Amino acid sequence: MVRPWQFWLSPRPLHRTNISEQAFFHAAGDATRFDIIIEDDGRWGLREMHDIKSPMVKAGLSGPPLHIHLLQDEFFKVEQGILAASLDGVVSRVTKDDDVLCIPAGTRHRFWSDQSSTESLIFHGWAHPQDKNNILDENFLRNLQGYLADCHNSNLEPSLFQLILFAYNASTLLTPPFWVPLKLLTILHYVSASWIAEGLLGYEPSYPEYSAKPKTA
Repeated sequence: MVRPWQFWLSPRPLHRTNISEQAFFHAAGDATRFDIIIEDDGRWGLREMHDIKSPMVKAGLSGPPLHIHLLQDEFFKVEQGILAASLDGVVSRVTKDDDVLCIPAGTRHRFWSDQSSTESLIFHGWAHPQDKNNILDENFLRNLQGYLADCHNSNLEPSLFQLILFAYNASTLLTPPFWVPLKLLTILHYVSASWIAEGLLGYEPSYPEYSAKPKTA
C-alpha cells in the first residue's frame, strides 16, 4: 500500500483505468491506438496507429523517447503512412513498399510518424525472442500506456522513476541523446528502479488494472 508521504513525494493518479481486458487501448491524448494481435504461431504482436488528426502526430511527437532493448530485436512492417526511425543516430523513413525494419537488441532508437506524411501511420510490430523473463511484452506496453493516459487525464506529470521502473522490468533502458556507456546506464536504471521507484516511492513494475488477464481455456 502506498503511504501518504509517498504520494507527497511523488504524486500519482488516484484512479487506474481498467484496460486489462480490452483488445485495444490508446496512448495519452488518443494520439496513438494499440491493437493487440495474436500471431499464427501464438506469439503476441500489435498493430499501432498514429492518428494524423492529432497535433502530436503531425509534429512528430507521438513515438517513444530514445531507448535501448537489451534482450530483444524489434520489428516493424509499415502498412500505411511513413514511419521515421532513428537507429544509433541514423534516421530512415519506411513505407509499405519497404521491407520489414529490424532494430537489433542494443540499438539506441526511437520512431515516430514522419511529418511529411499526409495519412495516419499504421504498422505491425513484434519483438523476438518472446520466451524470456523481463522483456518487452504486451503487459509492459499496457502498463506504460495505461499509466501515461491516467496521468494525462489527471493533469499530472508522469514520474520519471515509474517510467524507468516499467522500462527496467522489461530490460529496456531510456537513454539521453548523447552517448553514455551501457554499463553505467544499466547501473543508473537499476538504482532508480529498485532503490528509488520501488523502495522509496512505492511504485510497482506492473498493475492488475493495466495488465492483461490470464487466458482461460
